[in-house]
Amino acid sequence: MNDNHSPCGSRIIPLTWVILTFFSGASLRAQAALPLDYRGQPFHDAAYRVLQQAEADRPVVPYRAYEAARVLWDSSTATNGVGWVNGGDSGAFARLDERDAEGKRLIHFHAVTPNYRYAAFGWQWTPLTEKGVDLQDYAAVSFSLKVSGAKKPQELFFGVSAEEPAPVSLRPFQPAFADGGWHRVTIPLRALKWTPAATNREVRGISLKTFVWNASDFDLFVDNVGLERELPVGKGGAHSAVGEDWKAEAIRWTSTPAWGQSIPGKIECAFYDLGGEGVAYHDTTPINTLSAVLNQQPLHQRPHATPYHWNFRRDEGVDISFVKDFADLNHTNMADPPINQLYIGGTEDGEWCNYTVVVKQAGSYRIIAAYGNVAGAKPLRFDIDHQPAAECPCPVITTSMHKWTREEVGRITFAEPGTHLLTLHYERGYNLGYFEFELVKAGHK
Repeated sequence: MNDNHSPCGSRIIPLTWVILTFFSGASLRAQAALPLDYRGQPFHDAAYRVLQQAEADRPVVPYRAYEAARVLWDSSTATNGVGWVNGGDSGAFARLDERDAEGKRLIHFHAVTPNYRYAAFGWQWTPLTEKGVDLQDYAAVSFSLKVSGAKKPQELFFGVSAEEPAPVSLRPFQPAFADGGWHRVTIPLRALKWTPAATNREVRGISLKTFVWNASDFDLFVDNVGLERELPVGKGGAHSAVGEDWKAEAIRWTSTPAWGQSIPGKIECAFYDLGGEGVAYHDTTPINTLSAVLNQQPLHQRPHATPYHWNFRRDEGVDISFVKDFADLNHTNMADPPINQLYIGGTEDGEWCNYTVVVKQAGSYRIIAAYGNVAGAKPLRFDIDHQPAAECPCPVITTSMHKWTREEVGRITFAEPGTHLLTLHYERGYNLGYFEFELVKAGHK
């Protein structure tokens, strides 16, 4: 990311400040009223911008900086394993094929996907009863890949197990992955945001995930999955040890200040907590279909926006985009949203996001939402600390997720001030920009 300022012109906060505020805020978190079993952390935009800038400034490590250390799945010796595909895809399968004309014995994935669907595939070569390979001693994962078919996927995402923090796009590491030929792909483990402190440090298999806007029928072939070690400096290697990279990555993501968004005030929907699937959010697609797919197309990287907007949280599952001139502002809205406003879109039934919020004053609050929706969209719902707190039927149907309005949708009561967990539940058919919480009556119910 090359932009050094937020949309409102605020200055990036130095990383040293971010780290200091993490430690100084520890006592605040200890006194918080958050549920004891909650493992998420509040999202902090300034810290996120620091991380994005550091990633943009990091030199691209050439492939020669790695050397093969161990082959996890070798076509010359592998004779078994188990593959899987996500349900609901007619004709989809995963299997171990015989050798092809080039002598490669292949993990073969085939998928037939309807419109607006994702396909997910995986191959596990180590039984769960056996120990996997600890990633701590390695710097990268590599594999050979070929994609064929009448229609090829626009994007392909890779992860080293079903429990990876987030799958990453192959495009930055191998832009030509879908040209029909064989490619060797090398992905630094830091790109997977995998750290030695992660609960699961072992790899027993791989997962490949993709998303297609139109019906697609394609095949993927994978061969020789291996781990790589970084070469020492002076031998074509990187300039810093992988352990230092991991440590820096962990510091950046855990140095978030211990407070969250404030009430009364505006809650930005895209600023949901850190913590991942099942903790900070639930999304029915494992890929951010907007930031990681749609907004990677040149047409959607609008000149009025920056990489901060079109790449926003692209490695997480919640589908996020931003208000665009040609999609949201080229028609009459009931209330125009700010250009570049980040929003949650592509919503599906049963999805939710958590927000750590600081309630400054107990009392009853009016909830005003900036949204677009379609006919049949179900009410929004809020929980406070895991307890149902408000059902919010939207009084206006805008008829399109890209036609926006700003309406009061309900009331909610916070019985106590302090830090609380606010959960937003939403269904299919919404674009959700922000919620404003305005105090109506102070005090308890």
